[in-house]
Amino acid sequence: MLFLFFLIIGLCALAYRGAIHEFQILQKDYDEEHNWSELLGEELPLVVRGLPKSWLGGWTAKHTGKKTWLLHVRTGPNNKKFKTTWTNWLSTPAPRPFPEESMKEIAAVSRLDHAFSNWTADGFRRWSYLPPGLPSPFVLSEPQYIGVQKATAEQTIITATDGAPLELWIAHEGAIPANVADDLAGKDPWTQTTADIPWIGEVKYVEIKLRPGNTVVLPKHWWWSIRPAATKEQQEAWFWVSTLHTPVSWIATKLKGTEIRAT
Repeated sequence: MLFLFFLIIGLCALAYRGAIHEFQILQKDYDEEHNWSELLGEELPLVVRGLPKSWLGGWTAKHTGKKTWLLHVRTGPNNKKFKTTWTNWLSTPAPRPFPEESMKEIAAVSRLDHAFSNWTADGFRRWSYLPPGLPSPFVLSEPQYIGVQKATAEQTIITATDGAPLELWIAHEGAIPANVADDLAGKDPWTQTTADIPWIGEVKYVEIKLRPGNTVVLPKHWWWSIRPAATKEQQEAWFWVSTLHTPVSWIATKLKGTEIRAT
């Protein structure tokens, strides 16, 4: 009987903690004295403002605008692939097809891996994490977006670097019924109505506006989506997304085949 009592108390505590996690977001100004490992251990969304240049990297229009990197872009009703250069692509009026197939090479030559390695070198990690991988860079404009997907890495890091602010939609997995979550996957959550997804009006979510120089760090079990914020100048949003994994989360992500794609 005593065992049953403590079991009920434990389950109630877990449910209470989960409910708090659905609504709590940590917000910090960058300070090199922060105990990043302790903050990551909170397993809550974390907003960090005022990142140093060494953490942001050179992913900006000014820094990359004259580069002649080769791109492969797919466009048209037949998804035809053609070659162009980075400068030509940037000069094409937005919105334009995003060169998904070339962005790993672009991330490498723009040395975003070096920028992200500065995070872990400065202590932004936990002992169980694998070495950081290569970030995925993006340049998006309205009405482009990254559809809803679930964070499977220990930490998913979204860093705004230039141009328009980002708007993020995030919801804890507990806020979305597990048996119907796939109805929302890959879609634009800002445009969904109850006619599209009957239960969408019941989802408890948070919106975050992320300005250049700031980052959002999402722990696993959070659903998220991104779009550029509307601006008078119709600016594009420059940002990159990266992950921190343990061996277990890395395997789970590979088995699931999760990829971050812009639409």
